[in-house]
Amino acid sequence: MENLLNFPPSTIVNKVVPKNAFYGRSAQKTWLKDLLTHEFESITWLYKLTAQTMNVADGDKVHEIDVFLCRMKEDRYSINPFCGMDELLPRHTMFIIEYGGHTDQLMHYKEKNLVRGEEKWKLGNTELLREVDLSEFHLQLTGTSLDSVYYGLLGQVSGLNTHSETEYEQAASNRKIKLQLQNQLATLEKRCRAEKQPRRKYELHQQILKIKEQL
Repeated sequence: MENLLNFPPSTIVNKVVPKNAFYGRSAQKTWLKDLLTHEFESITWLYKLTAQTMNVADGDKVHEIDVFLCRMKEDRYSINPFCGMDELLPRHTMFIIEYGGHTDQLMHYKEKNLVRGEEKWKLGNTELLREVDLSEFHLQLTGTSLDSVYYGLLGQVSGLNTHSETEYEQAASNRKIKLQLQNQLATLEKRCRAEKQPRRKYELHQQILKIKEQL
């Protein structure tokens, strides 16, 4: 298989992974087994990014980034199995999803927490970059440690163009606030158009102007 993302040759794995390697990690996730069986054509482990394969310093939080190519059977797919798979993998990941002639890239903001004395992986935001042309869109591997490499990739896939954990968290928070304001604005504009009473219409209009100013 070709070097799909043009990553350093030292990071290439190109190994087909059996689906049961994922759902076999948890006997309780029978739903994951069903989705992988019915929706996934194949899963290929494309790249393994480590301090050794990248010739960078090990990270404080990130010690390995694995990139998987998932070919789907249909021209649509569910996000759920990717969340389930990522929760079970004890490392940071990226998924390249091919379906019906389209290609998406997916990453989760992922961190390790201590739960009752046991380390557990927790997923945060799902970052999905749709309709990627891999011949034109090239992910850049930047930074001198695996932490900076991971957050640089996350910044590119999310479209937030961030390079550190702090930058990403702030940008993601701002994005969430902006989306909430946009939803409020759409609701208020709809109510304003339907309102017949002049005074109430004026009040709604003032609220709309306030939200637009915030945006």
